[in-house]
Amino acid sequence: MADQFIKAITKNKYFRTFAVNGTNLVHQAAQIHETSRIAAVVLGRGLLATTLTAQAVLKGEETLSTKINGRGPIGNVVVESDAKGSVRGYVTNPNLETLINEAGQLDVAKAVGKNGFLQVTKFAPYSDPYIGQSQLVSGEIGDDFTYYLAQSEQTPSVIGVSVYMNSDDTVAGAGGFLVQALPDATDEAIDQLELALKNMKPLSEMIQERYTPLEVLEEIFGKGEVEILQTAGIGLAAEPSKDAYAKMLLTLPASEIQAMIKEDHGAEIVGKFSGKRYFFTEEQLSEILKQIEKNNE
Repeated sequence: MADQFIKAITKNKYFRTFAVNGTNLVHQAAQIHETSRIAAVVLGRGLLATTLTAQAVLKGEETLSTKINGRGPIGNVVVESDAKGSVRGYVTNPNLETLINEAGQLDVAKAVGKNGFLQVTKFAPYSDPYIGQSQLVSGEIGDDFTYYLAQSEQTPSVIGVSVYMNSDDTVAGAGGFLVQALPDATDEAIDQLELALKNMKPLSEMIQERYTPLEVLEEIFGKGEVEILQTAGIGLAAEPSKDAYAKMLLTLPASEIQAMIKEDHGAEIVGKFSGKRYFFTEEQLSEILKQIEKNNE
């Protein structure tokens, strides 16, 4: 199944909701970063939660960056997404050894930690970035994004994300959902939603059984109770080209380029989000240096 997200509204107009199947993008991200089993789950949850949040809060050319720092052994979880379904991310420690909790499951909360914050930065063309922040409540990522939306965006919401792994530590399935109350939602409707979320089949089981995004939402609200408003593909954002990195080097002081030539005899740039490596020779750096000096005249 191709990765996709859907945007929908309940037929009673009380809730808008999003659901995503991100199996391929999480699998690709895990391969790119050569993640351990638990790092793949943490990164995958971060990618999914950020994608869902981006679909809920962004418009047009706006982009979203999220950073989780719970002071756990996984380090930072950093993800960027846009309103069109492109997403990319990384964790500081992709080789973290597996941590198991008392229930015999991967201990995501311990890996992430909860002695820290979730920071969300929204970028819009021609305006200053908006930065929101909330305390981590569990380190499970879905709960932390739910709390952020309630506290910083003042929007009653719930986010659920799950990544299911194969026995060989490859990603078998990944998906999630986001539900937000609309202004007309009654207290009774919200109570019914809370009960439905409590009694529904675990998201991890739905992912294992290859539920579609629509089927996940129907598990929550009932078959035929949601109306799809939009369906679109999602995927990993394209990595900047070597030419793009060359333009970035043009923004550095001439002294830094001179040091790269004299001391390092070249420069290697490693993309944090992709792991790709780009090497600039002394000759290429010399051309960049000439351009910087020309621009400074």
